[in-house]
Amino acid sequence: MNRVEMQNTNSRQQSYVSAALACVLVLLLTMTANSDHVFGIWINQGFEDSEHNLPHIWQGGLGMPQRDDYLDGSSKMVELRKHYLAHIQAILKLAGDADPANNSARVLALEVRMAEAFAPDSDAADAFKQNPWKRADFAAKAPGLDWDAYFQSAGLAEQQDFIVWQPSAVIGISALVRSESIEVWKDYLRFHLLEHYAIALPKAVAAEHFAFYGTILSGARQTPDRREQAIAATNGALGLAVGQLYTQRYFSPEAKARAQAMAKDLITAYRARISNLSWMASDTRQKALAKLDTLQVIVGYPEVWPDYSSFEVMRGDAFGNMRRAEAFHRSRNLAKLKQPVDPIEWPINPQVPGAVIMFSPNAEFFSAAILQPPYFDGEGDSASNYGSAGAAMAHEITHSFDELGNIYDAHGRLKSWWTAEDRTRYHEVAEKLAEQFKHYCPFPDLCVDGKRVLTENIADLAGLSVAHDAYILSLKGKQDVILGGLNGEQRFFLAFAKRCRKLQTETALRQQLKSDTHAPAEYRSDTVRNIDAWYEGYKITTVDKLSLRPGDRVRIW
Repeated sequence: MNRVEMQNTNSRQQSYVSAALACVLVLLLTMTANSDHVFGIWINQGFEDSEHNLPHIWQGGLGMPQRDDYLDGSSKMVELRKHYLAHIQAILKLAGDADPANNSARVLALEVRMAEAFAPDSDAADAFKQNPWKRADFAAKAPGLDWDAYFQSAGLAEQQDFIVWQPSAVIGISALVRSESIEVWKDYLRFHLLEHYAIALPKAVAAEHFAFYGTILSGARQTPDRREQAIAATNGALGLAVGQLYTQRYFSPEAKARAQAMAKDLITAYRARISNLSWMASDTRQKALAKLDTLQVIVGYPEVWPDYSSFEVMRGDAFGNMRRAEAFHRSRNLAKLKQPVDPIEWPINPQVPGAVIMFSPNAEFFSAAILQPPYFDGEGDSASNYGSAGAAMAHEITHSFDELGNIYDAHGRLKSWWTAEDRTRYHEVAEKLAEQFKHYCPFPDLCVDGKRVLTENIADLAGLSVAHDAYILSLKGKQDVILGGLNGEQRFFLAFAKRCRKLQTETALRQQLKSDTHAPAEYRSDTVRNIDAWYEGYKITTVDKLSLRPGDRVRIW
């Protein structure tokens, strides 16, 4: 065989390996924004085209949570990588690997190279750094992986338009397909396949998985209860089906109607406040009001439940059920590419306490499970409902208009609508709140970082202010009743304070002060210091500890 023939043979072999590997890389493909395998594909509204859904490709495939877990040279991170290496080796050994010590080292080395290609955290979530790519761009810009084989296996053979969130990762990982041996990729894929399905594999695999991810990474001391794991797995596979049963029992149509009425009052109150903002220019206010007009605030559960009849569940086949669930949800997501954008598609299970903001499209969702006593009572006191759940809902609505949401327009398209002057005036007013919070010091040696928690504190302040306005609207000019010796105003603010309650260890509180964007619960409840109605409701005077002079009270929204 001459040199040319050898080169042609090697080239054909490389093409075959690239195509085969591309097909296998799709094996664990998740149609979500987060992926525990190489690339995640999330189907969602386009940032420029609000009428159509597009595949958004995200970096993925690292076994540890952060890029810096692989690249940080600190002793803490070096020690973490030692634990991770031991974990990889243990998993491969359980799988009967012939040389787990050597092969685990190869897996970690590959993941380090992948991490080097990943976008840093500061860039990874920056929506303005996403890139529209055509299908042909992948082969031209990210050679190495057989993209035709990849997209064919992913069910995207006909798709021509994509959004690439972290191009450096797509380019770098594709290059690794060519530069790394197929044996290294086999080790990597074997390990991640076992990790992905650990909960449905023999007990020893699940225990080793928890030993690293539960104990070493998260500090958990006790293995999760099998019943809790079963519930989590069922929610993951049949979330909205379970949610339908949950809401039938725990969230009545009457409770939903009361929550919807409260949401309507919040929108009305917000409209009045936006219309009178002093720091926002007139044109900007009109854009904000236009966005408020299209904002969907959805509570409780979807109006139309999905059809799960094509999903086959087989008793005694946990692994198979998990695989079939993933295939079912993958098919549902791919179908969205041929459907118009649904602005009220539910992103959270109703039985899971939580709220989700979808900047694109322009919608917010509050689950039935979070609209439960003591935060919200469908048969209870309105003043308490507005002070607790109402303030929380208004907090989230604020994010659709603040520095998080002002880069998305009324239709969820990526478009910054604040002016530079708006931003300057906003920061001038907000600085007073940052200054206020930096004087809160739970420990002699550690205080709140007013700037780090500023965005969430502003949302707390706006949320409480808007919720109080909405509560007054709900009374329709009437006086609220006295309950338990407290008038409506007092119950409203008491409910807000109760919602903020939280028990924490000193270790947890110190960690929160150093890293969290939310202030400790005690100081979030102190938001009332800036609300005139609180002073009137509780007859607060200048001698009271939390009192602020009127000129020192912060008003932003």
